[in-house]
Amino acid sequence: MTTYVIGDIQGCYDALMKSLKKIKFNPKSDKMIFCGDLVNRGGQSLQVLRWVYKNKKCCKVVLGNHDLSLLAHYYVPKFRKKKNKEFTEIFQAKDCKKLMKWLKNQKLLIHNKRNNKVIVHAGIYPKWSLKRAKKEAKRIEIILKNNHIVFFKNMYGIKPNHWKKFIKSFDRERFVLNSLTRMRYLYKNSGLNFNAKGGVKNHSKLIPWFKYKKRVKLKPQIIFGHWSSLGLYSDKNVICLDTGKVWGGKLTILKLRPTKIKSIKNSKHIVQI
Repeated sequence: MTTYVIGDIQGCYDALMKSLKKIKFNPKSDKMIFCGDLVNRGGQSLQVLRWVYKNKKCCKVVLGNHDLSLLAHYYVPKFRKKKNKEFTEIFQAKDCKKLMKWLKNQKLLIHNKRNNKVIVHAGIYPKWSLKRAKKEAKRIEIILKNNHIVFFKNMYGIKPNHWKKFIKSFDRERFVLNSLTRMRYLYKNSGLNFNAKGGVKNHSKLIPWFKYKKRVKLKPQIIFGHWSSLGLYSDKNVICLDTGKVWGGKLTILKLRPTKIKSIKNSKHIVQI
């Protein structure tokens, strides 16, 4: 059995199929972990959802910000925009209800102990221990299962952008969700910045979350997506797999190994389409 992690699909179904064919993925014996953002912008979001759902026994998913946006638009219709043709196609599909129920029950964080990896969509807030990150992610996952409509109504927003253990319920949930699914840069005071999206060289006064000096050191290596302008990046602590397929880049798959990979740009464990 081989376990893979794949970067942001964002509705690029054809590229997903080509990638699986290239690695000779076998649903009966192999495992695939999706790094979030299954949907939006690639034009084939419904096909992606249907394939992952069909193969859910061998596939695991961490939710990305676009996946959560799809769920919010589904469960809170007033959020819907006619311009988003991919979401509209999903909402009009006969199997939409089944797909949405399945999607909202996916994870926000997956700890692969066998290979010493943690998979999230955007990252883990640098002041959190792994125990704290898992606890906060689990709390949101339970809410998504049991009180999702109220949650989605209060999901959007950029405040608070600092972590405090005892902030009010919706504020706490919003901060946790933003950290796990939207985070890229931090201010020097550890506050989340939601405006900067480009490459690291363009924002010298901001700090990539994984470069924060006081970051709590985690034993597992963190694998994330969400940051296409960062692209394929790795050090002993993190691996970024979002290589911007939907923007004309490539789709990246990583074959998991127990050891930490310091540089994966020319690694045999990487496949790109």
